[in-house]
Amino acid sequence: MKKLGAVSGVNYRTFPRWEEEVLKLTGGKGVDLLLDVAGGEGLNQSILATKAAGKIAQIGFLTGQTTTLSLMPLIFRQTTIRGIAVAPRSSFDRMSDFLNEHAIRPVIDQTYSFEDAHKAFEHLARGAFGKVVIKVS
Repeated sequence: MKKLGAVSGVNYRTFPRWEEEVLKLTGGKGVDLLLDVAGGEGLNQSILATKAAGKIAQIGFLTGQTTTLSLMPLIFRQTTIRGIAVAPRSSFDRMSDFLNEHAIRPVIDQTYSFEDAHKAFEHLARGAFGKVVIKVS
């Protein structure tokens, strides 16, 4: 992760209360955006690791599809949780074939190098028309 630009990381196996480590790393504030692939009861930890008005992208549910949600931290932090659905590889392959067959190409607004990724996110926040691409070499 650090080779890709992460400042630090927390191993949930080393730190079962990983949300506490996240808060230490962020000076008690929490993170802006948290990508949760585990789901289950860990969602409560994800909420505790976000800052006020932070966002959680719930991408999977490796540890379970259900949870008992603690509402007070969710409400006080004003956390947004958005489910991100992903399909199997076969669906991606069918979509790719369709796009190629019909010569459908995305509109690319701007392309940035990986080193300028922060500029890409600033551009996206201003409201891009089309895709903003970050090249990873």
